[in-house]
Amino acid sequence: MTDHWFIPKQEQVELVDALTDVSDILDDLREAQKPRIATANWNPKVSTGDRPQPLPFNVAAVDAADRLLICLETWAWFLADARGITAVHATCSGYADWLTRNILLLAATEGSEAAHHDITSEIRHARNASGRGHLQPIPKPNPQRLAQAHAEQLNARGIATLAKHIGAQGLTIRRIKHLRETGKIVPVRYADKRTPIYQLGDVLNAHYATPERNRIAV
Repeated sequence: MTDHWFIPKQEQVELVDALTDVSDILDDLREAQKPRIATANWNPKVSTGDRPQPLPFNVAAVDAADRLLICLETWAWFLADARGITAVHATCSGYADWLTRNILLLAATEGSEAAHHDITSEIRHARNASGRGHLQPIPKPNPQRLAQAHAEQLNARGIATLAKHIGAQGLTIRRIKHLRETGKIVPVRYADKRTPIYQLGDVLNAHYATPERNRIAV
């Protein structure tokens, strides 16, 4: 598009990598806001006049989700206004996807120099608030259920759904896509000549052999 970038090429790559994580981070934040997670990870007290009581939800996760939405919305509308285009995806995931698709346009727009710092800082903050800011070992599922399901051949959505039932944590559609893109798994066949079908055992083996990584350095 141009030889002059207001966001250097390396920072463009880092931005796309960070924005790709937004959907999974939002899932983690929603989990962190549930009472069973809040009481385990967050300990501020409020007074009832009798004795201190823990708040029933993770305020840090709620705040992080709000901050991330405001940040992504701000940069999406900055680019839309500067370029006379429309940004109508009024959700965190929607804005993240839109900014990813328009990363070159953003990088070539005067005034975007701070986008990398602003966006990656808020994504880092959100990941930390979710309780998963660092590399975490992936707990393995129930061995008996795993043995029964190992030979199943399913598409990514089917595997992600089955993974929940057998206790394979973190095996989402996005995770499966990442494993394929990095060459950790290959389809055993295609349905309708388009939809990749995987063997669950192969996907699980790759999932546990490839630790989830924090794409943004802390």
